[in-house]
Amino acid sequence: MVLDLIRTAYQFWLGHKAPFELVGLAMTLCGILFAMFSIRDGRKLTKDLRSIFDHLTTKEIGAFPVYMAEIERLISEARESIFIATDFPGHGVWTDRGHYGTYVKALENRKAERVRKGHGLSVQVLSLDAAGRSKALHDRFPESRWKEYMRKGGFPRSRRLYEELENCEIPDARDAFIAEMETRQQRALDSELRFADRWEYSGVMPIYLWIIDGERAVFAIPSFGDQLTEYGFYTEETGLVQALLSVWARYVEHSHHVEGQPVAVAKAS
Repeated sequence: MVLDLIRTAYQFWLGHKAPFELVGLAMTLCGILFAMFSIRDGRKLTKDLRSIFDHLTTKEIGAFPVYMAEIERLISEARESIFIATDFPGHGVWTDRGHYGTYVKALENRKAERVRKGHGLSVQVLSLDAAGRSKALHDRFPESRWKEYMRKGGFPRSRRLYEELENCEIPDARDAFIAEMETRQQRALDSELRFADRWEYSGVMPIYLWIIDGERAVFAIPSFGDQLTEYGFYTEETGLVQALLSVWARYVEHSHHVEGQPVAVAKAS
């Protein structure tokens, strides 16, 4: 009985083969058209989403040193004020000496440009005090992981660039290396950032700040443990910028001015 049904169906198909093939061809064409429209709609949706993300007032901008490019761009557009709060005054001077150089040059150039045009630009830099910097260096490069850092960490790459641009030799011994970094950070504070109002902070710094004109900001959150880096975020959200200004104000409350003279400090409204 089953064989009879199969035979009958086969004979029916042979008798109506052409219409079936036309229907199959039509369905194939419909499938292709549907796929093409789906791809087009998908691309349009992706483009719309990208446009939305591009216009978000707060967004992630990468880990160090990637986010430094955005900081330098904002510095080049500053009109009235730049507030900076980082653990070390020479931010990234060891990790990426090249980026550090362009960062300091961007600050110095922008201040000079504003002065040439007859406008002032307040640049305020806040970092840990000498004791805090020393502790941070010892915590960042612990004795227990020093040999591993020298072999597998970023030591060789950082060392090559640092020695080339600083025209010096970096010691292999951990204590001598930390002493060199302490001296280097002090030089960044005393000399390279001399055009800025400088503050030294005694406390814990869980977030780093670059606030431009009280309107836009980059903030970085440090990551501790085996992978030492910071992750940066850009914002022009008014409420968030005001909150970051409040953090800056709290840092300043526990700081002393390097020059020992009163300096106007922006307060969150």
